[in-house]
Amino acid sequence: MSQQQRLIQLSLVGTILLCLLVGVYLFACKRFSKPDRSVVIKHSVETPSDDALKYWTADKMRDAKAADLPNVNALDPGKQHPRQPPI
Repeated sequence: MSQQQRLIQLSLVGTILLCLLVGVYLFACKRFSKPDRSVVIKHSVETPSDDALKYWTADKMRDAKAADLPNVNALDPGKQHPRQPPI
């Protein structure tokens, strides 16, 4: 067997091993990664929109209390957030 054929076989084996290694790495990353905390939940509403418009009169809107919103200023310790340059 010539030296060129041996070199081609070795490079082919190396390429196959590299592809297998990348595949195992990607599989392990997907398998052992943390689950995504942001989940979108959809609910179907069977009440017609006209009923909601009839319910929310001007008096009820005036007396309505605002809902608590999540705190979006808190940083997740597991994530790296890029610093924004000063203006």
